[in-house]
Parts: sequence; C-alpha cells; structure tokens
Amino acid sequence: MAVSEATMTQLVTTLVKRGLGIYGRERMAKICEESGVALMDDDSVDWLDDDKEKALNKFLITYAQQNVAARMTVKVLAKKHGVPIPKGLEKRSRIVSRFRKMFRRR
Repeated sequence: MAVSEATMTQLVTTLVKRGLGIYGRERMAKICEESGVALMDDDSVDWLDDDKEKALNKFLITYAQQNVAARMTVKVLAKKHGVPIPKGLEKRSRIVSRFRKMFRRR
C-alpha cells in the first residue's frame, strides 16, 4: 500500500471524530483498542502497532462492522484519501432488517 502516514492518520482521525459523536467514547475506545490505534484524552489518535498499514486495515474493518452507515463511510473516505479498501469490505453483503425477516415469504 503506497499511502503516506499523514494520509492514514487523517483518515483515522476523521473516522474517530465521527465515531465519538455517534457511538460515544467507550465504544470508540474499544474499537481503537482492538485495532491497534490509541485514542488519547484530547481525542487525537496515535499508532500502537509498528505496522501502521495492518493497524489501519484492522481499524477500518472493525469500524465498518458497526452498521451499514459506518461501512459506507469507510468505503467513501478510503476512496477519497486513496487508501485501498480492505478485503473484508470489498464483498457486497445483503443485510436484511428484522422487519423484513418477520414478513419474509417461506
């Protein structure tokens, strides 16, 4: 992946700020911890893992698993910043709501 460290940091910072507003600090801290990104007290981010590309991919996948809107946000921002979309997000999956499941024809 030929992406600069500044671009990766900017992408993660944008997603973290969005996530803090939507999901709250506890949930974002958990997402960051699982992926190797440190969430500081001033809401900035730092890299815990020396392999920043691996940490970025894990962060993008973990963040995208929150809901459909998060998945689309990751895809759009990754494309905007020129970051390759991780393999786990490339495939298209159909998510069926509970409402549709209730009225599914059998």
